[in-house]
Amino acid sequence: MVFNYMSKLILISVKEKYVEEMLAGRKTIELRKSSPKAEPGDMLIIYTTQPKKAITAIATVKQIIKCSPCEMWQRYSTRLGIDADGFNKYYQDHNKAVGIELTSVLPLNEAILLSAIKLIHPDFTPPQTFKYLKKFSTLRDFKHLIV
Repeated sequence: MVFNYMSKLILISVKEKYVEEMLAGRKTIELRKSSPKAEPGDMLIIYTTQPKKAITAIATVKQIIKCSPCEMWQRYSTRLGIDADGFNKYYQDHNKAVGIELTSVLPLNEAILLSAIKLIHPDFTPPQTFKYLKKFSTLRDFKHLIV
């Protein structure tokens, strides 16, 4: 994974079962209802929700896919890491689906626990959708955890 200094760092929250699917290579598209301001090459920092409550992986954005939920399912169902019932419940009453196609999904050597993040940034809360991180201050604050 090559980190481009122009790329953005985007923190996303993902349920543990979907992070496991990403790391296994079965889920290469992360579904969302709204689109992040992301471009190919931007880096996703993946926060695994309860019960883990930790940053556990990173990935690179390959592309953002925007289409109807029907089209998303027809074209990409084998890459979404979710069954038809879960997909339909997620997009119930929505006419737009967003997929973040991922590449180079890598686990961190050690998870960065929410409790550790709060020691450095007491007001930190995991995002409901996306949180855009300031690259240099984030890397400075956590460099001892990612080396």
